[in-house]
Amino acid sequence: MSTSNALISSGVPGLDDVLKGGLRPGHLYFVEGNPGTGKTTFGLQFLLEGVRRGERCLLITLAESPAEVAVIADSHGWSIDGLQMRDLISSDEIHSTALFDLTEIALDDRVQAALAEMDDLKPQRLVLDTLAALRIYSDQSSFFRRHVELFRSKADELGTTLLVTDEASGPVELHPRSLAWGIIRMEQRVNDYGPGRRWLWLPKLRGQPYAGGFHDLRIETGGLSVFPRLEPGRPSAPARDGLISSGSEPLDALLGGGLERGTSVGVIGPPGCGKSTLVSSFAMAAAERGERVALYAFDESLTTFRKRALSQGLDIDSALDSELLKLRQIDPGQVAPGELARELAGEVDCSKTQIIIIDSLNGYLQAMPNDPSINLQVHDLLSYLSAHGALTLVTLAQPSPLNRQEGLAVDLSYLTDTVIAQRYFEAYGAIRYALSVMKKRYGDHERTIREYKIGTGGIIVGEPLSEFRGVLTGLPEYLGKDKPLL
Repeated sequence: MSTSNALISSGVPGLDDVLKGGLRPGHLYFVEGNPGTGKTTFGLQFLLEGVRRGERCLLITLAESPAEVAVIADSHGWSIDGLQMRDLISSDEIHSTALFDLTEIALDDRVQAALAEMDDLKPQRLVLDTLAALRIYSDQSSFFRRHVELFRSKADELGTTLLVTDEASGPVELHPRSLAWGIIRMEQRVNDYGPGRRWLWLPKLRGQPYAGGFHDLRIETGGLSVFPRLEPGRPSAPARDGLISSGSEPLDALLGGGLERGTSVGVIGPPGCGKSTLVSSFAMAAAERGERVALYAFDESLTTFRKRALSQGLDIDSALDSELLKLRQIDPGQVAPGELARELAGEVDCSKTQIIIIDSLNGYLQAMPNDPSINLQVHDLLSYLSAHGALTLVTLAQPSPLNRQEGLAVDLSYLTDTVIAQRYFEAYGAIRYALSVMKKRYGDHERTIREYKIGTGGIIVGEPLSEFRGVLTGLPEYLGKDKPLL
């Protein structure tokens, strides 16, 4: 019997963080999920991690032959040298009970054969794949449970960490989940278009803390990777004092001197009003000061972004060459929200990035269609980045006269500390642009509405539109004598 309290690695990147260190040795764990969720791949990663550490590892297959397992391993580029495998479906000893197939005798024979393998090898890690293949031999819950208890007792006796894969569906009474030390559930959802989304969660884990909730999961060549849900309550070193300048004195004046470090900013407005240009101004000004900026683009290619910046006279190439500016194009259909959140967390934790830009939030949310927890997920991400001292700017496109669809179900007033609004308005037969700060949680700001235009150097901010009324409606009324417009 194992007496060690040291946790062992699962071999799955990110999962040990969810488990707050790893699995407790000498116990039984269920890995549940529907077909195709990656249970066998999970088991292989767990075993091969043990092989890498010089441990005795055994795979007992009840549904796939060793040749099929070898194909799975080869598809991920894994060598299974050093891994012991036993096939209890096609072995001669099991076939000797063919006259009693689909009876409790067949179940007992298979379980006893598996226990004999455990006694023979005394593995430190064992994966039984899959319990569903044994369930077909019994429809009596008490009888089936007693045989699963034999596995648990043997694992406890030998100090074996036992992972048993199982399907999540089927009669509840034939799922002896109460016997497990922990349960790991793997799930997937297929979207109407594009790749589906996978996630993992822990319905149960005894004797240790763990990160609750759903955690995004990816399966690709090389195996499974888990992206633990961010926990915004973890504080970091306090942010440096002082305001971050946009590089434009009039814009800084509108913002009360600039934006505070460790806060989040939402830039809202209809398409084409310059949201990307506005946040790019902050990025370029920060890079010129020697601060690191990461800009994640969802709505335009990096080539288009660079051409636009160059057309406005922004020295983007120097910022990229100095590696103070990082541009990353994201396809929301290929990157899960949890995966992106972890990458952004790595920017502030490991790369010490001071400014994070998400352009736009519309694109980020496309990875979470019809998800009622959208606001909470985005809130946790922004809270985490703020707690670690980063200034985060997110853009959000809103409906316009040219774009009448419903807006996204997000509340930037709840999500961000500052909200900057950009608007169209019509004056003297032309489309003009107005800029205002709707909210700033920390510090003061101007309550005026200023006109702006996009020119060389980015955003050019004019004087307050003090002689206009109704600018934010898009149909202003001029009350003055002159035309104080750019």
